[in-house]
Amino acid sequence: MKFFNEFIKRIVILLILYSISRIYLFYNNFDSFYPVKILEFLEGIRFDLSAIIYINIPLFLLLLSPLNFKSKKKFKLLINIIFYITNIPFLILNNIDIEYYKFTQKRSTSDFIQLMQLGTDINNLIPIYLKKFWPISIFTLIQIWIILRIKEIPNIKPLNNFKNISNSFLVFLFSASLLVIGARGGIQLKPINPINAGELSNSKNSNLILNTPFCLLQSINKNELEKLNYYEKNEKNSYYNNLIDKTNSNLTRKNIVILIMESYSKEFIGFYNESGFTPFLDSLMKYSLVFTNAYANGVKSIDALPAIISSIPPLMNDPFITSNYAQNKFNSLPSLLKIENYSTSFFHGGTRGTMGFYSYCKKAGYENYYGKEEFNDEEFSDGVWGIYDKPFFEFFHQKLNKQNEPFFSTFFSLSSHLPFTLPKEYLKKNKIKKKIDIRETILYTDNAMSNFFHLAKKEPWFKNTLFIITADHTSPYSYNKKYKNKVGRYAIPLIIFSGDSLMQGTNNKIVQQIDIMPSILEIINFNKKYFTFGKSMINGSDWAICYRSGKYQLISNNGILINSDEKYKQFSDWQMNNEKEVNAYDKNVLKAIKQTYNNSMIDNKMNYEN
Repeated sequence: MKFFNEFIKRIVILLILYSISRIYLFYNNFDSFYPVKILEFLEGIRFDLSAIIYINIPLFLLLLSPLNFKSKKKFKLLINIIFYITNIPFLILNNIDIEYYKFTQKRSTSDFIQLMQLGTDINNLIPIYLKKFWPISIFTLIQIWIILRIKEIPNIKPLNNFKNISNSFLVFLFSASLLVIGARGGIQLKPINPINAGELSNSKNSNLILNTPFCLLQSINKNELEKLNYYEKNEKNSYYNNLIDKTNSNLTRKNIVILIMESYSKEFIGFYNESGFTPFLDSLMKYSLVFTNAYANGVKSIDALPAIISSIPPLMNDPFITSNYAQNKFNSLPSLLKIENYSTSFFHGGTRGTMGFYSYCKKAGYENYYGKEEFNDEEFSDGVWGIYDKPFFEFFHQKLNKQNEPFFSTFFSLSSHLPFTLPKEYLKKNKIKKKIDIRETILYTDNAMSNFFHLAKKEPWFKNTLFIITADHTSPYSYNKKYKNKVGRYAIPLIIFSGDSLMQGTNNKIVQQIDIMPSILEIINFNKKYFTFGKSMINGSDWAICYRSGKYQLISNNGILINSDEKYKQFSDWQMNNEKEVNAYDKNVLKAIKQTYNNSMIDNKMNYEN
């Protein structure tokens, strides 16, 4: 019984630590979860217990086993070592989400581990993040200290008679039964999984109920997608058809430049709001085709690139770039335009390999990739991510001047990414204090963009160029109440500026990142067949889709349709306070999208030829 008591004590301590972390997560992300019920915190214990048991199965089996070696001194040391090396890393990961949740709006899964392996400058970021988010760092260190204080292992005499052996064996069987029940989350038919979170409460708070270790363990080696057969081909196509055939059109050989602006939330753009931090972009939008109802398909840069360039939305838990389907054949702007003898290039001021961009770009068909290494001047580096936006925009301009026309080029900014560093001379000139937030970096990048356009408009290629300006995703830091909800979290700017000023006005259709590729191809009258998950923003339908942690969100003129585990709910407002009857057509569209996406990924049929 002594070891059984030790077994219970360690579980209780871990449950308390997980619960305190949940409270901290709620406090640090108040706007994402409020209102919240006590029931939701209590429900979380069920998932905490499951995760703790899975993590500690080897430890608990050793503690409870009816074997004589437990009387050895080395056994006690072994128990403590196993306890430390299994639980401390998971506690750290759980606490990382206290802040990281702002960026992803979900608990981290195996994709977080994959992300850390993609050259994300983790060695530079760790000390900066530890300093910037020092309360979470101290909180985590206190938890580690508590774990390290658990050293006592009870003394036990060797099992030298039948009665002692029998009793020990019965305790083992009883404890093992409790472990199985705890790991399954109860005695229900199936073990709990992330989808079960929120069944007894507000579904928007499901990530508060969950914990990161549970979600991570559940996602490892999990088969992401399964075949769906809601409709026959013709019926599916009546709701959603992603094969484009306009072979009778005459190609317009315009240059194309896409500017993907890091964390450029719609709320920061003055043109859309009463005020903003983008004076140059606001002025440019007066002479552009502006989409007033545009949305990102995901919440991470690694999701945005395939969405914008290849019209591939992130409708699974793993980013496409790191998924099992990354080697599929797929259409993309550089590969399609290369057929028409476009020169193609990609620019990102980070280190080569960051976020898997380089690998994706090569797979997508870009001829040239320019990053920090190609810029090759550490004087202009922010010391974390890469080259500041202003000098890299200037580098971008120089390279465009040397490209053969027509060209297709993509620029991905980085200065408005956490931890928000700016050049010293810029800080001094603008009298900005050392402590800066994203709004100052947005203003800096807007200034860098202004400088780029000032240089570009003098070039002979400028008037024959289409500029598409959008964001990779929104910022996790929101200051406008209007955008602090599950829909506003995806609201981004999207404009098309033509150097010849022929495209102007506003378009109020609901559009998204995956619509950019087919829209560009329609504008230039691309005359080849291709596959796309999006639709033309010029003449297409009115919807946008996003996905997070097993939950689909379809934004349409009929409201916000939420789908999880074949359950559908629809709301008339961004805050999702006013539930309404599910629109049948929206439901059919969403099912058709899901079927097309899953089956195309699984069958490797993501281009027209397939």
